[in-house]
Amino acid sequence: MSGQPLRLLLIEDSADDELLLLHELRSCGYDISHVRVTSREQLSRALDAGPWDAIISDYVLPGFDGLAAFSAVKQRGLDVPFLIVSGVIGEETAVAAMKAGVHDFLLKDKLGRLGPALARELREAAGRAERRHMQEQLLLSDRLASLGMLAAGVAHEINNPLTSLLMYLDLASSAPSERQVSQEDQQALRNAFECALHIRDIVRDIKIFARPDEQRLGTVDVNQVLDSVLRMAWHQALHRASLVKDYGQGALAYGSEARLAQVFLNLVINAAQAIPEHPTGPQEIRVVTRTEGTDAVRVEIHDTGAGIPLELRERIFEPFFTTKPAGVGTGLGLAICRRLVTEMGGRMGVESQPGQGSTFWVHLRAAQQPATVTSP
Repeated sequence: MSGQPLRLLLIEDSADDELLLLHELRSCGYDISHVRVTSREQLSRALDAGPWDAIISDYVLPGFDGLAAFSAVKQRGLDVPFLIVSGVIGEETAVAAMKAGVHDFLLKDKLGRLGPALARELREAAGRAERRHMQEQLLLSDRLASLGMLAAGVAHEINNPLTSLLMYLDLASSAPSERQVSQEDQQALRNAFECALHIRDIVRDIKIFARPDEQRLGTVDVNQVLDSVLRMAWHQALHRASLVKDYGQGALAYGSEARLAQVFLNLVINAAQAIPEHPTGPQEIRVVTRTEGTDAVRVEIHDTGAGIPLELRERIFEPFFTTKPAGVGTGLGLAICRRLVTEMGGRMGVESQPGQGSTFWVHLRAAQQPATVTSP
């Protein structure tokens, strides 16, 4: 009978001690897959290759020590049980390690405590992850409720006077007049009418976000949703990049219009924020849609920003992790986006090279029926 799976990163320079640790953990019921590292460079590569369920480190290592290894893990924001197991350790060192946040400190000649200590830390790590998930759900609910109320109120307040404005502009531009109207005045009326129509489109776009909790799934015209999103995000990109549409035909996906609008708006705004305001050269945000056979629709948001380092490409989807300055982001946007896409039966990921921009992609199930036209 197989034991509890455990992905273990072992920071240990002694092969003999490695065998002792593994034997002790296996005797406690763990089915271990592990990697042993002995240097900073190997540790960095192993952390990139994660995730890990637990990390066990010797205290004294060639070129660095257990506290330096723990610091490298903390710098990446990883919440992984980290235990130091040492042959000889002084009380001051043990106290310093615990103050730094190391989860436990054990002696190699008393490994009988290793299994229970690891089990405890794995339970506590799972509890912390669950609390973060619950906090994410609460923040999401508050955020969506506030956004929905704001959007509904704004749309309602704008729509009533806008209807009257459009009626009067239409009347003024089409009704005969006893006085001669100059070409300039006629053009001004046409321009005003076009602006009012644009405002009507914006109100229609806002109404999408007034239904953020809409759970009904059906056929969604992805290109139409992206048009609404790009109108909403235009001011974010105005001084950073040009917005380019590269739409394919028949991009009908199975999903929720409100949820997809939320995902795409987040990705487009992130793309704009990845590009410095008033950049020195031309920059671009390209929005691509295409069908993949008859089963899938793919959406790509390309930007020419700074790119994402390899070690952060999965971490950016973790709740509360953000590379933005303090006060700019909560670290929830991409985590929420991936969850929404997954709930609609899709997938989401990123491709990036530092200095060469990023491409966030969303892979959705194709709809099998024509899109329903939504009335204004």
